[in-house]
Amino acid sequence: MIELSPLARPYAKAVFAAALDVGQHDGVGSELLLLSSIAQTPEVTYLIEDPELSKNKIAQSIIGLCKEDLSAISVNMVNLLAENKRLNLIDAIFVSYQELLEEHNKTSSIVVNVANLPSEENKKIIIQKLSTSYGEGSNIEFVEDPSIMGGLSIKIGDETLDLSIRGKVKKLVNQLNF
Repeated sequence: MIELSPLARPYAKAVFAAALDVGQHDGVGSELLLLSSIAQTPEVTYLIEDPELSKNKIAQSIIGLCKEDLSAISVNMVNLLAENKRLNLIDAIFVSYQELLEEHNKTSSIVVNVANLPSEENKKIIIQKLSTSYGEGSNIEFVEDPSIMGGLSIKIGDETLDLSIRGKVKKLVNQLNF
């Protein structure tokens, strides 16, 4: 499958710049989340991938589903994507836009993978340490993943800090194979 991020990034930058100019960068982010959710439904995905259908009609259908919730910026983006036959980029544009928004707001999206969900007290300690390092407005999400066996793995943007038992075992195996 083709990596869509490089194709989506210029659109995301243009939408972000337009939203920033009018002070609607947070609102447009919410609109793109809505459009991304719609674009990921099986029915809409099928429509977008169907080569026989008019991309402009598909765009108008997508816009029609949430017209009251969309600003002119988002509507123009969907129409431009239809014109360029790039409606399949909606989700990738949302991801790139979120990265730009986080960079602008000096925050991060952080995913903490744990074998078992920690107690509320331990969660507060982890959240405090991560917020201190990566910004108070950082979005921190805990995900239970029993396959890591213990410890935790922290993913911040495209960086991962693996402090899990599974990660340590993999590292040991790699060292023994040399």
